[in-house]
Parts: sequence; C-alpha cells; structure tokens
Amino acid sequence: MSSALAATPPVAPARPPAPERGTTTVADRVIVAVAARSAAEVPGIGGAARRVFGLPVDTDRADRAPQVEATIAGDTVALRVRVSVLYPMPVRAATEQVRRHVADRVSTLTGKTVGVIDVAVVSLPVPAVPRRVVR
Repeated sequence: MSSALAATPPVAPARPPAPERGTTTVADRVIVAVAARSAAEVPGIGGAARRVFGLPVDTDRADRAPQVEATIAGDTVALRVRVSVLYPMPVRAATEQVRRHVADRVSTLTGKTVGVIDVAVVSLPVPAVPRRVVR
C-alpha cells in the first residue's frame, strides 16, 4: 500500500522579491535593433540609403533594415526611424502602422516605455517588375 505522504511533491523554496534578485539592463543598441527589425516587419516598409554628409551613398532597398536612432532616458525611449515606403502605399497609413508596431514590439521585448516615434519617409521606391523576355 502507498501512503499519502509519498505522493506529495516537494515544495520549492520561496523566491526573493525581484529587487533583491538583481537588475536587468537592456543595452541601447538592443533597443535600436529591436526597433529597426520591428519597422521592417511592416509590409511595404524598407530601408533607407546610407548617407555621408547628407548625400546618399547607396540605394533604398526593401531588404535592408530601416535606420533607427534612439534617445533613452531611464525607462522612456524616443525613436527616430528612417524608412522607404513602397509605392503606391498610402504614406500616412504606412507611417502610423510603423509607429504602432514599433512601439508595441519595443515595449513588449525590452520593457521600456516608448514616448515619441518620429518616422521620416526618405523615398518611395517603385516595385521591380519582371523583365519581359521576347524569344
């Protein structure tokens, strides 16, 4: 016969409160990376050309992540995002979708509060059409 005491699982020791266990620090570059990847997840949003002295040195490409700058003060983040919006998407709707999605993802993944997100649309690339080959 089995006894009731043998079937009782062991009790785990109580965990100390969170402030006593330590702190979690999220690096600034992690916040920038999360914001850039989140912006790229929005359909029709692509990266912006790299610039040197204000002049583009590359092309705007949809496969490149958008450029992001972050200003972080404690638990609050302000972001500046440079993107390209695929033509003929409505720019206002696309930027609002970027703001919502980036704020949600940054908040969820880093625990930071997103205050302001400035979105700069630097180009409207036309989707590449397949070349027609005549034989």
